[in-house]
Amino acid sequence: MWLITCSRIYPASAYDMPVYALIDVDSDYGITCKVRNVALAATTEHESPIWRYLFTHRFENDSVLNEYRAFHAAESYFVFGNLQNVLDSPYAPTAAEVKLSESLMEYWARFAANGNPNGPHQADWPHYDGKRELILELDDMPKPLERYQVPQCDYLSTLPQF
Repeated sequence: MWLITCSRIYPASAYDMPVYALIDVDSDYGITCKVRNVALAATTEHESPIWRYLFTHRFENDSVLNEYRAFHAAESYFVFGNLQNVLDSPYAPTAAEVKLSESLMEYWARFAANGNPNGPHQADWPHYDGKRELILELDDMPKPLERYQVPQCDYLSTLPQF
């Protein structure tokens, strides 16, 4: 039964290649939905704002890295300004990637300094709440996403958790 439901909420036809549907299921089950559950719990337990993001940028100047899409922890290269060496290989970032890295460093530095990542000249990073579930998609043009993967996570959260 779970396989039929997954094929409905992750239709292979919605992806460039069917394997990406499987990758989405695995990523959501193992990371995205667990993070969502913690964030939802935190919105009811704390008065402090909650901030969530989805890093979607694909490395542009390397065909192999580009095929990996936005992989787990890829944003760390941008947050720490280490774009010259990605996955232990030399990398030449594009001008847009350097700008994205600078933007992410600013977000993280402001968050560390005062608990709020927002500042001038950047996309507004919305607070996360249990209603609209806004998160910031981080790519060349950051933008808010509403209710990212909510139907998928609502279903996956009913399955046994490992």
